[in-house]
Amino acid sequence: MYTGFYGLTEKPFALAPDPHYLFMGQSQRDALATLMYGIEEGSGFIEVIGEVGAGKTTLCRTLLERIGSDAEVAYIFNPSPTEVELLTAINREFGLHAGARTRTELIEELNRFLLHKNSQGRRVLLVIDEAQNLDATVLEQIRLLSNLETEREKLIQIILIGQPELEENLRRSDLRQLRQRITVRWSLRPLTRDEVKQYVEHRLRVAGARDTHLFSGSALRTMSRLSRGIPRLINAIADRSLLAGYAKELAVIDARTVRKVAAELPASESMPWLAVHGRSLVAKAALVLLGLFAGWGASVLWVGSQAPDQRVDALRTEPLPGAAPEVSASEDNSAKSLTEQLLAMSVDDSAARALDTLLDVWGHEEPVSGTVAPNRFPEAVREYSSLLVHSTRSRRKQLIQLDMPAILELAPAEGELRYAALMGLYEDGYAVMAIGDSWFVLPDEGLDRVWTGRTFFLWNNFESLPSMQRGMRGTAVRWIQARLTDLGYMSPGDASGRFDEQTESAIRRFQMAHALKTTGQVGTDTLIGLYQELDYDTPRLIVRGGTS
Repeated sequence: MYTGFYGLTEKPFALAPDPHYLFMGQSQRDALATLMYGIEEGSGFIEVIGEVGAGKTTLCRTLLERIGSDAEVAYIFNPSPTEVELLTAINREFGLHAGARTRTELIEELNRFLLHKNSQGRRVLLVIDEAQNLDATVLEQIRLLSNLETEREKLIQIILIGQPELEENLRRSDLRQLRQRITVRWSLRPLTRDEVKQYVEHRLRVAGARDTHLFSGSALRTMSRLSRGIPRLINAIADRSLLAGYAKELAVIDARTVRKVAAELPASESMPWLAVHGRSLVAKAALVLLGLFAGWGASVLWVGSQAPDQRVDALRTEPLPGAAPEVSASEDNSAKSLTEQLLAMSVDDSAARALDTLLDVWGHEEPVSGTVAPNRFPEAVREYSSLLVHSTRSRRKQLIQLDMPAILELAPAEGELRYAALMGLYEDGYAVMAIGDSWFVLPDEGLDRVWTGRTFFLWNNFESLPSMQRGMRGTAVRWIQARLTDLGYMSPGDASGRFDEQTESAIRRFQMAHALKTTGQVGTDTLIGLYQELDYDTPRLIVRGGTS
């Protein structure tokens, strides 16, 4: 559908492995070299570990192509669950079709084959993919195959390829003999950010693109972060981003499109795309959105008007990665409203809980101890982190554009102020809030009734930039101009190295696009917006798009 629009001869990001599109990062190249070395050295067992979609199958096929006709190879892609079934599959792959039926007969038949090939000077290689699915008895049978040997050498070399669970299985005490025989190991690493860029441009080039810069720099950085460098996920995100770009007639795919596409991927095709860290945020997010009114007794409540049935259905089916978590007996299962929970604690206690939640999503696992006065957020944060605190007055549109978790000041009753963490926003009118371990989904009118507008962001000044205004010169100004050029707010010819009228106008356009005050100056709000638009490694709101 989009190939003609982008000048492609075929779809460049199909999920099926295609040797024509082979791209190997440094880890994949090192893994291939290690495998070839292990085979040449006659290693009995070789192990390769990699996450789902990391390129294990592509690596294996490349290895087999390199070996070519110099060896007899049996490739078992989906190993059978029992010893006899596995041995039967192995013999079949080697072309053995005698009438062996029992385990003993199968091994004897295999041994005769191996001795015959050894006498011909032929190497025999058994490759077992998805080996993490094998139980201990079958793995032990594979170990016993390595006992088939002459006085001088092994008759068969075995390569086990699997997900990280394979390594966990091999740590079992009853499999220690097998683990000890594995002399060559390699763990596939994801593609780096630079390699993701090279990977995407390589596949576009192979697919016939004259211009391989169909994704902006920030879009590629976003893709790298959300895919975690896993090739299969890169393919899924890139393919759907091109489709979305075609629908919007985008000449170049931007970071916002990539983020929206990644959020909409079904769980079967996605990894955790929530760009957050912390002890349990992903589980809590799944609990809020998947468990809503599902009978779990979770601490998820509606404040304000009750949502219509279709809204509940939309929330329950919102695509989130992973399976729904179990709810422990310690979950707050009471029927308290958000207002009641806020008023049940002191101002400083609510502030401490909200701060603890925000530090959590920034990856700081040490819990906040005691209480925290809201006017002392900066001092409290310094005890746990080098992050900065930005206090401002916000509107909902600005929260959506900045796309960052924040602490909101709430007034649940006349003359009473409390604090809670904003964790997610739907563009069509719902917010996800957290008070300690209690999570709430509430409509706009509920939030509007209690939010004073005062907002606290935690942020990182990644480039140590100062505030800037017209007339300034220097490295910081050049950095700002370069980034505004990257984002399309300035043309390269306007980057003078001086904060001039063109720079001020570009800043104003950026501020308007992000619902910021159009001052034309670079302050904290603008820096946060720039870091977000450039896709620095910061937490994001749980949900950006609408629920319907």
